[in-house]
Amino acid sequence: MSALDRFHASWPRGVSPTVVEHFAGAADHVAPAMSLWSGAERIASSLSSMGLVAGDRFGCSLPPGIRWAQTFVACLMRGLVFAPIPPGQKPGLGLRALVDESGNFTMATEAPPRLQGPGAVSLREGRTWSLDALDGVSTQLTERQHVRAGARLVSEAPWWEPSGLCAAWLGLSLGCELHVGLSDEELHRLGPDVVCARSGHVERLMNWVPAAPTGLLVVNGEASATDRAVADRRGWKLVSLALPA
Repeated sequence: MSALDRFHASWPRGVSPTVVEHFAGAADHVAPAMSLWSGAERIASSLSSMGLVAGDRFGCSLPPGIRWAQTFVACLMRGLVFAPIPPGQKPGLGLRALVDESGNFTMATEAPPRLQGPGAVSLREGRTWSLDALDGVSTQLTERQHVRAGARLVSEAPWWEPSGLCAAWLGLSLGCELHVGLSDEELHRLGPDVVCARSGHVERLMNWVPAAPTGLLVVNGEASATDRAVADRRGWKLVSLALPA
C-alpha cells in the first residue's frame, strides 16, 4: 500500500493527530483530528472550485499551525503539489495558485506545467518529494518504536523548512500532538515527548526541556558530539534522522 493509500485509509479515524497553537498572552487554539479533517475538506473543495487539479503546484505562505496543516492535508486529498513558503517571502516560479500569510488565495495569470509523477511536496531548494519519500521519515521512527501516538511533539525548525516539514508530517501521520508557537517558558511547562532539532542547535533548545528518560530527541542530519553529550546529560534518547534526497 502506498503512503497516499495509507493516508486515506487511516484519516481521520485511524490516527488522531492534534495541532495546538500557542499565542503570547492569549488562549491556546486546539484542533483535534476531526476538526483538522473537516477543515481540510472545506479547503480541498475551494481548491477544486478554483480549477486546481492533480499535479498543480500550490504555494502556502501561512505560518505553521492549524490552517497550515489543513491546507497541507487538502493538497494531499486533491493530489496537488504542496509548496511551503516562509510567510512574507516572494513565492518561486511554477505555482498555479497561492495562499498568503493572511489566508488570501491568488491564482497565477498563466498556468505553469503540471508536475508529472508522484510529487507531493515542492521545496524552495528545488527538491520535490513524493509522499512515499516523506512517509519514509515516519517509518524510520515507527519501525524502531521511538514515537507513539499522542506524543507531544515540538519542532525547532519551522514547517516550511525540510526538517520542519518532516516533523509536521511525522506528527500528522502518527497521530501526535503538534505544538507550535511555544516560548521557551511554555516549552519547559509543556514537557514534550519528542523534540525535532537541527544538528548543532540542541544545546540551547535542551536547556528549556525538562529531563525525561522517555524523551526522544530527533536530530535532522548527523548529530554532533555536542548534541549527543547534551542529550545524555538531559537523559534523552537521541536519533539521527535521514531526510529524503
